[in-house]
Amino acid sequence: MSVPDVSLVIAVYQRDDFLTLVLTSLLDQTLRNFEAIIADDGSGPPVAEVIESFQGALAHPILHVRHDDDGFRKTIIVNRAVTRARADFLVFIDGDCILHRRFLERHYRRRRRRLALSGRRVMFDRELTERLTTDDVRSRRIQHIPFWWKHAGRIDRWNGFYLPFMHRLRNIRRADYELVGSNFSLNREDFFRVNGYDERIVGRGLEDNNLRARLLNSGVAVGTITREALQYHMFHTADPMPHSREFIDKYRWIGEARTPHGIEKE
Repeated sequence: MSVPDVSLVIAVYQRDDFLTLVLTSLLDQTLRNFEAIIADDGSGPPVAEVIESFQGALAHPILHVRHDDDGFRKTIIVNRAVTRARADFLVFIDGDCILHRRFLERHYRRRRRRLALSGRRVMFDRELTERLTTDDVRSRRIQHIPFWWKHAGRIDRWNGFYLPFMHRLRNIRRADYELVGSNFSLNREDFFRVNGYDERIVGRGLEDNNLRARLLNSGVAVGTITREALQYHMFHTADPMPHSREFIDKYRWIGEARTPHGIEKE
């Protein structure tokens, strides 16, 4: 397996405890021929130690791509991570999302050119998150609906049902699904077609909306893989989005397809 079928890009900032659980979920993936690339937005040594502890456990070495901490710069570090990817198919998650064992398999099985696939997540509450263990992940206990049902959001808990047979029905006339940065995939050539994330967008929020708009502008459809590629989001607080209304209006519904401020600087 010298060339991976999938390059999994994991955006991370601190929370080595979360990363331990996420990497543990990679050990049980039904699709084995993938590489994991950690896009590290300036974490401290504990994250590097977790990564090192998992080296040799997967089919390919884990790549650790990092820059110094200077605020939320996910767009920049994810673009850098993608340049290290060896597979033709890219899957993106965040370092606070544990994966169902068939997560990568389902993304890979549904891949098509000129199509980005976006899923959703089951949002865990603080109580369940604080008592999660690696054994909950290894034993697949976390994938059992009774384990988390009472600890998930009332709306997004329905995203935890594994219903792959409904894929075609869910995608009827849905070529512009909302894109969620913790659960999406596309062909490498389509990501490069729009030049990746727009690196002018720093600070939490808006980067995925902008990417989606440019993908659609380039002729790449956005479909759903919800209730098929399942993931479980661990609770944490988040800073408010820092963007002004003017900034949001400028970058959310942008008319261009390829940003000049992406992977390649133009």
